[in-house]
Amino acid sequence: MRHGRPALVTGVEHPEGAHAARTLAEDGFDVVAHSFTPEAAERIARDITSGGGRATAVVADLTIDREVDRLFTTVEDIHGHVDTVVHAAWIPGPESTGTSLETIHPHDWHRFVHAHLGMVFTTVRRAMQSMNTSGRAGSIVTVVGMGRSATETGDSTLARQVIDGAIEAFTVAAARDLGACSVQVTSIRLVDELPTLEHPDERRAPDFDTALVRLADPVHHGGWSGRVLTAHAALPAAVH
Repeated sequence: MRHGRPALVTGVEHPEGAHAARTLAEDGFDVVAHSFTPEAAERIARDITSGGGRATAVVADLTIDREVDRLFTTVEDIHGHVDTVVHAAWIPGPESTGTSLETIHPHDWHRFVHAHLGMVFTTVRRAMQSMNTSGRAGSIVTVVGMGRSATETGDSTLARQVIDGAIEAFTVAAARDLGACSVQVTSIRLVDELPTLEHPDERRAPDFDTALVRLADPVHHGGWSGRVLTAHAALPAAVH
C-alpha cells in the first residue's frame, strides 16, 4: 500500500479512467479524479472516499493549454507535487458514430486529431515539468485501445485507431526526451483478449489492474520507460 503518493487520472467519465482511478485508490494512491464535467469527477471521488480511499475531484478542459496548467497547479497546491499521471481522457469524435473513411468530414477529422494530440502533448509536457521541478521520481501512463465495443457492432473505429497509434508513438518519444531522465513514461494498450478453447484459463496479457499498478508506481521503474504494454481489459459501463 502506498500513502502520500498523489496520482492524477484524466478522463474519469469513461470506463477506463474511472476504473484506473478506483484501482489506484485501492492500492493506496491519493487520487485526483479529473473530468471535463463536475458530475463525473465528483461521482468517482465520492465512490472512492465512501470505500475508505482518498480522492479529490477536479474539472478542466484539456484541449485548452491554460486549463491544463491550472489543473496541475491545483494538484500541486493540494499535494505539493505530482508523482503519477494516468492519461485516459477522450472527447467525442468521428469514431463515436462509426463513421467510415469516405464519410468522415475533413473538419471533424482535423478537430479530432488536433484535440487529442494537443491533449496528450500538453498534459505529458506539464506533468514532466511538475515532476522534474519536485525532484522526485515520477510516472506517466497513457491508456489507449479504448472504445473496443465498436468491434462487436461492426462500426468503424478508424479515427480512434489512428489516434491510439499516435499516442503510443508520442509516449515512446517522450520517454526518450532529455527531460524525462527521472520520469517513467509508458503506455497501456487495452485489448479484449479472451481465453482460447484449448487454454480456457490462460491469458496471454496481464489484466489492466496489474499493469496499471505496476507502471503507475514511480518507485519501481523496472526498465519499462518507453514501452507499450498490452493488457486485458474487462471494464464496467461508462459513468454518466
